[in-house]
Amino acid sequence: MIVTFTLLTATVVLDIIGQVFFKLGIGHDEGHESSTGGVVGFLRDLLSPWIVAGVLVYVAEFIVWFAALTRAPLSEAFPFNALAYVGVVLASRYVLHEKVSMRRWLGTGAIALGVALVFFP
Repeated sequence: MIVTFTLLTATVVLDIIGQVFFKLGIGHDEGHESSTGGVVGFLRDLLSPWIVAGVLVYVAEFIVWFAALTRAPLSEAFPFNALAYVGVVLASRYVLHEKVSMRRWLGTGAIALGVALVFFP
C-alpha cells in the first residue's frame, strides 16, 4: 500500500511540476507575452527550456503512472490523480503568484474532499 501511495503521489507531483514548467515556458509574467503569432512564434515557445523540461517531466510521469497502474485499481488511481488539480491551484498561487478567488479555493477543497472519500477507506 505504501509503494502504491508513493507512486500515485509521484504522478500527481510530476503532473503539477509539468504544468508549472509549461506555464513558465509560455511566460507568466506581465512583461513577457508568449509568441502567439505564426509558426515561428509557436516553435520558439515549443523549444523553450521550460517547455522541454515540462515534456521530460511528463515522460517521467507517464512511466510512474504505468507503474502505479500495475499496483492499484484504476477506480482508485484515477480519482487520486485529481489531486493534481489541487496542487496546480496551490502552485499557481504560491509559485506563480496568481490570484485565486475564494470560489476557486472552495472548489479545490471540494475536490480534495472527494478524493479522500474515494481513495481512503
